[in-house]
Amino acid sequence: MRHPDHLRQDDQQQLKNLLARSPELTAAAGHVRTFATIMTNREGDRLRHWIADVCADEQCGLAGFAAGLIPDLDAVVYGMSTDWSSGPVEGRVNDLKALKRSMFGRAKPPLLRKRLLLIAASRRP
Repeated sequence: MRHPDHLRQDDQQQLKNLLARSPELTAAAGHVRTFATIMTNREGDRLRHWIADVCADEQCGLAGFAAGLIPDLDAVVYGMSTDWSSGPVEGRVNDLKALKRSMFGRAKPPLLRKRLLLIAASRRP
């Protein structure tokens, strides 16, 4: 999961040994690194070319993932090109779901609301 440049020396050597044993894994690792670069640098316009490369490469095993991006390609390209993120919203939704599960059947909406607002206030920067 970590960028190869940020691995410890022994981990880099182990990765090199693993990739040397499997051409399929080498191909997949290359495509995953390219995808990570596209995401990190917000270069969504490169995604179509990446999908074509992955679908053409029969060794890597990522063709199903790449083909799954095609139906919503415009949305995925836009999402990989913009600075906007739904992370904070997803965090609040996750808080709400966890709170609701922890108090299921024991609390009415006013108490749930108060606890959710307290959680939100405690996580503000």
